[in-house]
Order: sequence, then structure tokens, then C-alpha cells
Amino acid sequence: MRLFRRHRPPVVPPEAVGPFDGFTAADAPALQRSFVAALHIGERAERQDVPGTIEIGRGAAGRLVVIWRNLVVGFVPPDRAAPFDAALPADPRAVVAVDGVVHHADGLWRVWVGDLPADGFPPPPPGLDTLPVPEDTVLGIRLDRRGENGPA
Repeated sequence: MRLFRRHRPPVVPPEAVGPFDGFTAADAPALQRSFVAALHIGERAERQDVPGTIEIGRGAAGRLVVIWRNLVVGFVPPDRAAPFDAALPADPRAVVAVDGVVHHADGLWRVWVGDLPADGFPPPPPGLDTLPVPEDTVLGIRLDRRGENGPA
């Protein structure tokens, strides 16, 4: 008997989803803190593309979340959710593992889900990011930003 056995969530292989066109995950501006927490210091400083395994899982309110290095870094756009939703079993902790790339574009970290596009990352479609960007706070106290150079 193991005392500290961890129950790993079921991982669905990418073949279960079938072929799909790559896409940009939604709501990156609101989730920049998750990106910064997941990136290694060299990756963050050099703003290099970081390929890796991206997991798609079930989130609240029926949305599908994009998980990278155990942190939620985006959401699957509703128009791209059908093949992932069909491939995920009933277990709420199950995830689909697919290839993806975290990249820096226009001052934001974003996730490209799918194979690396040959002609570079396309710009995100309009209306993709719907969550508001959280305010900067320290212990719940809002920080006023005066200008672009940081806190006042």
C-alpha cells in the first residue's frame, strides 16, 4: 500500500482529437501572471519561443482550459472546442495532450495550440480576448501606475 500515491489524471493522446488547424488560445492578456510564473528566467528574458506539450482540460462553466506547465494559460476559443470536447472522457480531471508553442508577440505571451505554423504566428483574431486584465495589487492594495515605467 502506498501512503502518498498521487492519482494522475487520464491523458488522452492527440490522435483522439484527429487533425486540427492550430489556433491561438484566448484571454492571454488576463493570464500574463500565469505565463510569467511558468516561464524559466532565461526564456522570459530572451522572449524566445518555447515549444512543449499543451494540455486541454475541462474548466468552469463548460469552457475548455489550456494548461502549460501545470498552470492555466488560456482558453480554447468556442469555435475550436468541439473536437477536444468530444475527445475528453467524462472524468473532469482528464486532459488531451497536444503540441504547442508559447511565444511572445506584441508585448504579450501567447499560446499557439497545434503544430508550429510555417509562415509564423498569425495575429490573434479580433474578439478573442474577453476577460479583463487584473489590476496590479500588493496584499490586495491596488497599485497606481503613473506612466509606463512602473509604480509611482
